[in-house]
Amino acid sequence: MGVVTQQPRGAERLPCVGGLVRLAGPPQITSVLVELLSQLRIPPDAHPGIDVVLSPDGRMADGVVDGRVVWSIALPNKTPAATLLGQVVGSLTTLLTRLVFVHAGVVSFHGRGMVLVGASGSGKTSTVAALLRGGAAYLSDEVALLDPAAGVVMPFVLPLAVKPWTRRAAGALPQGRTVAMENGVEFWLPEGPPARPASVETVVLLRPGAFGSRLSPISQASMLLALAEHASTFKQQHRVADAFAGFAAILRNARCAVLESPRPARQSDLLATLRS
Repeated sequence: MGVVTQQPRGAERLPCVGGLVRLAGPPQITSVLVELLSQLRIPPDAHPGIDVVLSPDGRMADGVVDGRVVWSIALPNKTPAATLLGQVVGSLTTLLTRLVFVHAGVVSFHGRGMVLVGASGSGKTSTVAALLRGGAAYLSDEVALLDPAAGVVMPFVLPLAVKPWTRRAAGALPQGRTVAMENGVEFWLPEGPPARPASVETVVLLRPGAFGSRLSPISQASMLLALAEHASTFKQQHRVADAFAGFAAILRNARCAVLESPRPARQSDLLATLRS
């Protein structure tokens, strides 16, 4: 992990979170970020880690890797922790060395993983919550972190970011606890045993549907093209070849489907048919 040789005057140096992120800055922001990142783990051989340094007034933040500033952002007054979390997650995925990723929700059933891919607002969070209530194990609501060599999806555990409309769509949240609240968003960490890697058995593309709900199989090639349209390793120019090879290897043994529904969270029983 890179080392920050100077820290802002008045900042608090906090322990390295999950072996990945080391923080320095005002505790009213950094302590929240520690809670949000507390369950996150990435294999150390797949990531160099990042230092995050906030200004004493908490208005600016720098991301530092191996002693080099790789980004600087201004933090909004209303959502500093959520903004910083998004920046940190973006950095962690950009800096991956051998794993590939796609923005997705991930659950598992007895070690068999289901990856839920969809655009913002497609219902990933509420669908993940519904599947957890049905007995699934929680791996992520943000990132499907994939190891092509092993054919598995790794845990990338962050709290569910539950907006008021997400809670209404989910119906009820799974057992868990609130770790933070910010500007109307509740960060909810589901309960359960430590998340473990799962074989990638099913990949589902969520698409809003105006009327009714339909679950349809699609080919691995079609899913590969769909993944390329979402935030993923495909968006990193220096890793396009890695992305193509990695996702193709993952999808080779996966069942792929599209769920078209205006309320995908209510279709957890339909999704369960993919496991039969």
